[in-house]
Amino acid sequence: MIPYLGWILFAYGMAAATVHMIYRLDLRRRSNRRAHVNYVLVTHNHENQMEWYVRALSWYGRLRGLSLNVTVLDVASEDDTLAILQRLHNQEGLELKIVGISEVHEEDIGQHMIHIMDGNNTPVYVDLRVPQEASKLPYVHV
Repeated sequence: MIPYLGWILFAYGMAAATVHMIYRLDLRRRSNRRAHVNYVLVTHNHENQMEWYVRALSWYGRLRGLSLNVTVLDVASEDDTLAILQRLHNQEGLELKIVGISEVHEEDIGQHMIHIMDGNNTPVYVDLRVPQEASKLPYVHV
């Protein structure tokens, strides 16, 4: 009877090890296929809100398991908006690109949007110069 009990425990241990191995392989496969979400933020003198916007996007990406690509189109800011963005450039789970535009031309913004567009993903366009647009960002209430 003891040898049979040994074989049962051995089979149970092997089944548990197999389940753990399959689970770990599935986790690796899922982490390699993280969904990408693109955000385009158009700013002008937003130094008071910019840090919160970027941190909110970073938290959102981490909590949802998303890879976020954020492109900030800065329209001739005269305050510390660009300096704040430079400091936040290395946020975890967030790829941040900063593009400065000297004058406001909608065709310039449209041209940058064409370069940003991914094959499958159209970016979430948020013009922060319009106060109601900030509500498109997660964890931001206007």
